Amino acid sequence: MKDITIIMMTPNRVPKKWAEFHKEKLMEAIGDTPIITISKEPLDWGINLLQTEYGFPNIIKQMLRAAKIATTKWIGTADDDTLYPKGHYAYRGEDGFHYNLNRWQLATWIPQYYFHRPVPGNGCMIATRELLIEKIEARLTINPALDKKYQCKELGTWNRWTGFDEPRYRPFYSGEPLVSFVHDYSADPASRHHNKTIYPVKAYDIPLWGRSEDLAKKFN
Repeated sequence: MKDITIIMMTPNRVPKKWAEFHKEKLMEAIGDTPIITISKEPLDWGINLLQTEYGFPNIIKQMLRAAKIATTKWIGTADDDTLYPKGHYAYRGEDGFHYNLNRWQLATWIPQYYFHRPVPGNGCMIATRELLIEKIEARLTINPALDKKYQCKELGTWNRWTGFDEPRYRPFYSGEPLVSFVHDYSADPASRHHNKTIYPVKAYDIPLWGRSEDLAKKFN
């Protein structure tokens, strides 16, 4: 895919065996698609940018940094704790922010099942690059520190201020699901403290990724 660049961010906190498995599966999903990796430790794949900060404000800032280097019309994000089907990055819609809501999560402390979490997440986004740059810069103009929680919300989900985050995001659903882990290495305190909301729709086995207990062994 030549019209999209993948931005993959990692603070290199996930287990190394998982990082190797994740890289293998991500490369299967994106093929020869250009990728920019942003990491604390050097990585030998894609265009690699180093960063040392940690937390939600930094996620937004690093997304902007990579988007300004990319040259494609589209940007697709990738989290270091999420597995993607090929169909995810093949999606194209109207100019704007799009989030894949065929999104399942697996909490490492509850490996017995996945749960469906159909809400936007930074690692589930496909967006037009120029709009992404414009709207992140709008946030930084309001508050360069991005130290207010709403300023770190997913792009296209905050609509209380005109010019800040329009247009409203559009959902899409890939034919096969993506899976993200909820774990102790996350920037999210609720994940680290095992207080993350567990959504009610659950599954022991899902297409492409198999049984939750088997997949959990790849991470734990």
